[in-house]
Amino acid sequence: MTDKKKITLIYVGVALLSILILGMSVLLSGLRKEKRREAPPATGVGKEVVDEMAVLEADIELERQDGSKVMLSDLHDKVWLAVQFYAACPMCAERNAKHLLKIYKEFQSNEDFMVACFSVDPEDDTMEKLADVRDRLSANPANWWFLKAERETLWDFMTEKMFFTTILERFEPAEIASKGRWAHDLGIQVYRGNTLVHKWDEGIPIEQLRSEIQEALRELKAPKS
Repeated sequence: MTDKKKITLIYVGVALLSILILGMSVLLSGLRKEKRREAPPATGVGKEVVDEMAVLEADIELERQDGSKVMLSDLHDKVWLAVQFYAACPMCAERNAKHLLKIYKEFQSNEDFMVACFSVDPEDDTMEKLADVRDRLSANPANWWFLKAERETLWDFMTEKMFFTTILERFEPAEIASKGRWAHDLGIQVYRGNTLVHKWDEGIPIEQLRSEIQEALRELKAPKS
């Protein structure tokens, strides 16, 4: 084989290898995009009823909408609702206005009742934005808290300790415009003290959430055996 033919074969081999690498890169990129598209929109996720009551034994320091520091354990003498949200989420706004606000107005006069909204986008959710959400809902800061902490710490806590579903990032512009950047659990958890007693999701009658709160409030005041 002549040197010219050897050089030609080398160039052909390099070209084929480059094409193979490029093709694999395109394929993997397409698979990643497809995986993101198939990611659940995080609406109506979670179970209707928790099979066994879960006890929240861990604690975390959080920053309230007024800038004050609180511990999650500060709510352990209450019946409280835990929800994920972020100020720019259109789906949160719909859930809050349609369901959460209605329940809040029913129970807000009860001194043992609280609502706690945990921001999944704490970098963007400034105190001003949290206060604006509170004001638009006409929420009393004494019994409706908007909370944030360092993102990864709070995400891990909500997923591993509070049993919320995994938070995912959306990438399709149209989906972001209609549903927001972060796909997260839109369910409402009911805690009695540090015990998770119910998980309510979209599609379950609101009466079920109401009755679970009423029962939790009765049990909170029941004499300890």
